[in-house]
This record gives sequence, C-alpha cells and structure tokens, in this order.
Amino acid sequence: MGTSCLDISHEKTVKDLMNTSIHSGRRAERQWIYQTCTEFGFYETCEDASCPFSGMVTLQTQTKLCTMVFGVSQHSLPARIAFTNNYYGGDNPHTHRVLYVNGGVDPWKELSVVQDRTEEGEEAQTVFIKDTAHCADMASRRFTDRRSLRKARQVQHVHLTS
Repeated sequence: MGTSCLDISHEKTVKDLMNTSIHSGRRAERQWIYQTCTEFGFYETCEDASCPFSGMVTLQTQTKLCTMVFGVSQHSLPARIAFTNNYYGGDNPHTHRVLYVNGGVDPWKELSVVQDRTEEGEEAQTVFIKDTAHCADMASRRFTDRRSLRKARQVQHVHLTS
C-alpha cells in the first residue's frame, strides 16, 4: 500500500521535542511542555487500569520529559508551580474585565476560574458551557451548534463589546 507505520516511540518523541527549529512539526507542543515544566505542572496521564496506555503515560513519564528535553529537575516542579499560583493568584486571580470560559467536558476547567467574582476593583465573569469541550466557543458557528454554545457566544459578545 505504500504507507509506513507512525513512529510514536518515547525515543522519537524526545528527539522531536529537542528539535528547536522554528520549522519543527512539534514546536507548539514543545512550547506547551516547556510551560508545563516551568510554570503549570499540569500533565495528562493515563494511569488507570482501564486506560489502554496504562503504565506508558504516567506522571513520572511526563515529568521525566522536563529533565530530558529542558534540563528541568522533577524535584523543582512543586516550587515552580507554587510560584506560578502565588504570582497569578491560583484559582482566585486578581483580574479586571476578564471572561473565563469553560466547557462541561473540558479537562482544563479544573485549572480555571469557574465562579463569577466581583470584589473591590476587580471583576471576573465566567461562562460555563455545559456540553462542550476545550475551545468549542472559539470555532466558527455551525448550524449543528448546541443551544448552550450559541448562548455562550452571545454572552461573550456582550462582554467583549461592553
């Protein structure tokens, strides 16, 4: 058939992530992993026995990438994460005129502000889209969009134009 198998080995992943060329096919992933290693500490794992990749995508394998690719020690991660949370306010950031949008099936919602807040000199509004995932509100409108997504876009429009 002429098609070859896709190399998804750990070794190939590390090699690709070490490529600092602006033309690297994994440049965005490299940047995200760097930020995860130096600021966020948010890793997607698959350690549950029901996971088809159990044992392959663990917290340990994810944090090892920090050392292998960027020379960032696994032991430095808790302090880096604490610094980021302290600097930005963790789940209670001090913001003004910010709209936090989350989806009900979005794994990133755990890292976001999910309740409206109005404090002295601050305003943070949230939009929760019950039945959508990551960035659904950023895609072009479609006839098949759920009602909750259409309503969320209206709220966003009002927020952005006020």
